[in-house]
Amino acid sequence: MTSVLRFGLCLSLLFTVSVVSADRLYKHVDKDGRVTYRDQPPTGGGSVEERVIRNRPQGEQTVLPEVVLYVAPDCGSCDLARLQFKKRGVAFIEKDASTDPNIQQELKKVAGALSVPTILIGKKVMKGYLESLVDGELDAAGFPKAGENKDSAKPDENPDRGGQAPTR
Repeated sequence: MTSVLRFGLCLSLLFTVSVVSADRLYKHVDKDGRVTYRDQPPTGGGSVEERVIRNRPQGEQTVLPEVVLYVAPDCGSCDLARLQFKKRGVAFIEKDASTDPNIQQELKKVAGALSVPTILIGKKVMKGYLESLVDGELDAAGFPKAGENKDSAKPDENPDRGGQAPTR
């Protein structure tokens, strides 16, 4: 097989693997110098190089959905949701539904009731707060996981509460 044909084959394999929605790609070079690409870590000897790949063509920007958090004062679950967004580096709009009649009407229209916290991730409406469900919706919407965003807040940072962790 000529080197040009081999290069073309490897390139098409790489493209196919990324389209199939793999998150990681492993390049394995065995002791004989043969190179293989897999979506699972290879077994056996040789050198292995791991690459994180995305499910979109390189250079294409992902438009993340708008995130809105409806809150009220002294709401522990609201504090936890706010902290989770900051920890993951998620930009969000916070709306206090405790005193503003316009926001109250908006919340009734969106969620069907005056219930806080209510979280909107794009068109997905979540009444109440459960960390795993919010994480799942953020993951599905394409937001980076905690620690993947260099601008994300540390878990113990909460400027709205004077640097103290929220209470439940």
